[in-house]
Amino acid sequence: MEIARVQGISIMVHPTFWLVLLAYGVLGMITQALLIFLLVMGHELAHLLTAKAYGFRVIGLELYPFGGAALCEDLFEGRKLEESMMAAAGPVFNLILLFGAQTLRWEGIWMGPLSEDFVQINFWLAVFNLVPVLPLDGGRVVRAIFSDTFGFVQTTKGLARAGQAFGTILGIIGLALLGRGAYDGIAICFLLAGFFWVSGHKEIASARLTFLRQITRKKEELLHKGLMKSKSITVTADVPLIRVVEGLTPDRYALIHLPGGEAFGIERTLTETQVVEGMLKKGIQFPIGKL
Repeated sequence: MEIARVQGISIMVHPTFWLVLLAYGVLGMITQALLIFLLVMGHELAHLLTAKAYGFRVIGLELYPFGGAALCEDLFEGRKLEESMMAAAGPVFNLILLFGAQTLRWEGIWMGPLSEDFVQINFWLAVFNLVPVLPLDGGRVVRAIFSDTFGFVQTTKGLARAGQAFGTILGIIGLALLGRGAYDGIAICFLLAGFFWVSGHKEIASARLTFLRQITRKKEELLHKGLMKSKSITVTADVPLIRVVEGLTPDRYALIHLPGGEAFGIERTLTETQVVEGMLKKGIQFPIGKL
């Protein structure tokens, strides 16, 4: 839901963010709720400034209970350095505030409940976001590192399913707290569990579309630079096109090789562009050998 537009940047709030703030308000923790809001805004501002530092035009911000996401005109996904640095910027911001506040507490300069809440909230925002599942920042760093090895689509799906599993664990914790009559934190556990399932489904559903946009970007970069690193993939003729596409990576242009011989037929080499276009025309299960 969009709540404001500042200098062309749309500021949106995920529904679970309001529900978490409401849960804190019902529990009489208004100060903590406001503190969470401000620290999440700061966390997101770190993402935004990192995006701008890399020359990306930010078109929107979406706030979650534990952080947020900067929506850019171009894509970060699949760019190892940019996506890693942007994802890490939020947790690093919270860690800096955490150690700064804790130092003031050790020196006796800033004491009291507010300082303790400040340290604890920054700690959980940093640690929680570093869990290596999507859509958390830690998952985006892991995807940036391993998408070149396992393929962007496969890596995204694996990390999204890991996020759904993490949400299931949070739901089980909520049920355990409910069974014991310990009501503190139950609402947050259930809300986050639902969020991870919905977000995981969204990541999985959009993975292929995102990758097709990356293919277009790679062709533009190749034309602009005149060269690009490549890799070779060898497949048999009966492999469906979708399996080949899911093995492609964002940072290298792929050449798909079909070996010759009596068992394989005529030796052929296809580009990833030909494979993607063939998939769009013939369908995801079309055998690559028939191209």
